[in-house]
Amino acid sequence: MLEFNLIEAKWFYKPQKYSVESGKVTIITEPNTDFWQRTYYGFRNDNAHVLYNTIAEKYFSFIN
Repeated sequence: MLEFNLIEAKWFYKPQKYSVESGKVTIITEPNTDFWQRTYYGFRNDNAHVLYNTIAEKYFSFIN
């Protein structure tokens, strides 16, 4: 099983306000941030905050 490593984690669209304490990440999102693509109305948004790790595994599953 893969473990999420907070020490090596990277931000994609880092938020202005966040905290990391006791292995818990809290993110205060900014207004109008999201990942939406090709909606019926043509709305697109690619600016949500993501904290991620890169891995060598080609195939994996994420279970929360």
